[in-house]
Order: sequence, then structure tokens, then C-alpha cells
Amino acid sequence: MIISVIPGQASESMWVTEHTGVNEAAAKEKVGIYWNGPTEEGDVEQQIVLAERAIRSGNMGLILSPSNPFALNTVIQRSLDSGMSVVIVGTPVSLKPEKRLSFVLNDVEETGKLAARRMGDILNRRGEVLILGFDPLSSRNGDRSSAFEATLNREEPQISVVEKIKGPFSFGQAELAAEKAIKAHPHLSAIFSLTTTATRGAIAAVRTTGTAHQIQIVGCDHNLDLLYLLRQGAVDSLIAQNMRAMGIMAVSSVMAQSRGDQVPPYRYVKPVLLTRENIDDESIQTMLMMDWRFKS
Repeated sequence: MIISVIPGQASESMWVTEHTGVNEAAAKEKVGIYWNGPTEEGDVEQQIVLAERAIRSGNMGLILSPSNPFALNTVIQRSLDSGMSVVIVGTPVSLKPEKRLSFVLNDVEETGKLAARRMGDILNRRGEVLILGFDPLSSRNGDRSSAFEATLNREEPQISVVEKIKGPFSFGQAELAAEKAIKAHPHLSAIFSLTTTATRGAIAAVRTTGTAHQIQIVGCDHNLDLLYLLRQGAVDSLIAQNMRAMGIMAVSSVMAQSRGDQVPPYRYVKPVLLTRENIDDESIQTMLMMDWRFKS
């Protein structure tokens, strides 16, 4: 029995931690895993090709982290029609749960709350904030942004969002957009970046404009380079999805659905605030583990 797992991007460390959780759970369930994903984030076409391969191979289940909330609906439905159990991981699609379709999702409300409360702490409850990487077509980014702004309005009324820059965009575009905003808002205190690309662009823009002493950066998600930059102080903190826990839950859901057992239609996993102070804590390092070769 084989479960196909299609992450958002095969090589990003965030997704490799999911691979660790998937393989850990699969070893205990005594099922095989076929892991493959796009070489670039957002490559919907490659995700569709990989899902079609899983259908043709007769795999028992599909664990998918969709790059788009709508574009994969047809292939997801074909997977279900073929008899596969499907679990959507990380961010939702527009389809509703059904008998063999369930969701294991990042708690985006908690992401926004963690970011807003961190802003309150590091800005001493007062300042101007830029939101970078807002994508109105992405439920993940839109919900993060909304939860962040709602928490600021409720808990930190003296911190204002002065601009919200739409994405998605490349690293270079993110850097240029952030530079322009920094120049337009000379009293800017912090940047809340909604994606890893936006965080990289924000860091580069702060360096280029010489405003590192003035502007703090709180980013979403993680990768090896961002964890390094967190340790170096180039970014204040990162709100990290617990992809390892999601991978474990996803495999357990596929197995339960394949047995005909009922599983919760939605399960939400809380993200974790990463800082220079807690990055080496045992619980954090366990969550970030990238050795996917599970050892029993």
C-alpha cells in the first residue's frame, strides 16, 4: 500500500519537516510513501501531474498541500472518484469535506494573533507596520493578514498598518516593493511578511535602505536561510507552521479513511513563534527536524 505525498515544494525545509512526520507515521502504520513535489513554490501544473500519476498507480491515498485554492479541485475529485482517500494539508481548497476528503490545516487565526502580539512586545505597543505579500487570491495569506489586523485593532490600538502590499511576487519584486514602502513611510517601525519570499525581500530592503536599526521584521513560515537569518538578528521572529505534526495527522487520517472510520473533517494545528531565544529549545528542534529517514 502506497500513499502519495505532494508538498508545496519538494526541497523547502518547511516541507521536508512534513516529510519527517509523514515517514514517522507511515513506518508505524507499515505503509509506503511516495514523496514528490514541485521544484518551485506555486507550480500548480507539476502538482496536477504528480496527482494524476498517483491515480494511475492506484495509490491508496493522497496527501496534498495545494499551491492554489481552486486549480487542483478537478484532480482532487478524480482522486476521490478513483477510490483514494485524500487529505489536504496546510491550506484549504474550495472543496468541502466528504467521506474520503478531510483537511489538516495550519491555524491561520493563531498565526495572525502571534504576529500581532509579537509586534506589540517588540514595538513597545506603538508604531507603524507594513504588511508585505498580501495575496487576495490566497486564503492562507488573506486570513493571516485579517487575523493580524483584527488582533492589532483589538489589543494594540496604537500600532497602525500604514500599507498593505499585494503579492505574490518574486524575491526581487518583494525587495523593490518593500524599499518603495520604506521610503514612503519614514516612521515605519516593522514589517509583517506573509510568505518566505516576502520575508527575504523585506530583509534585503531593510539592508539596502540602512533601516535595520529602525525596522523590525516578523515573518511567516520558515526555511533554512531564514532560520540562519533569525539567529543572526536580520529578522526578529518567524511564525512557523508545525508541518511535522500535520504530516503525522495526515497519514493517520488516510489510514482511518481507508478503513472506513470517521475522521474529523477539519483538524487545525497551531503554529509556533520562533525567536533567537527559543530556537534551540528541544521542542522547537524536534518540530523543525528534517531527517525524514524514520528510525524505529
